[in-house]
Amino acid sequence: MQEYLLSKAEEKVMIFLWEQDRPLSVLEMLEAWENVGGKSWTDNYMRAIVRSLEDKGALEFHDLDHRGSRYARRFRPTFSKREYFTYLAKRSGVKVSEMVEVEAVAMAQKGDREGMQALIHELEAIIEEYRTRGEDAR
Repeated sequence: MQEYLLSKAEEKVMIFLWEQDRPLSVLEMLEAWENVGGKSWTDNYMRAIVRSLEDKGALEFHDLDHRGSRYARRFRPTFSKREYFTYLAKRSGVKVSEMVEVEAVAMAQKGDREGMQALIHELEAIIEEYRTRGEDAR
């Protein structure tokens, strides 16, 4: 993953877009932003943030939104929420094994058996994928 250093406002927009899970134009972003109770931002402010995210490679053009006689570009993230926060953790010196350990301890303390089973299943899938890749490389 490329290095992405996002401002707080850019990070808020990215989190919002990951939650929307669909490409959006700036106008659609503003409409959906207000519907989820986000702080009211001006059109120009949102456009500036989107432009900055596009310049950083965090957003990319997806398609055109056609409304009446106007067209607007729709954007989508170039990386996932998981990729971004994993990048931030690694950049801060946190190892993946430490993140898994913290998550597992938190689940055990809460008695979250369902969450623990899901974590174990996910780890088993990762291990299997790793083993399969190792065999393919031989």
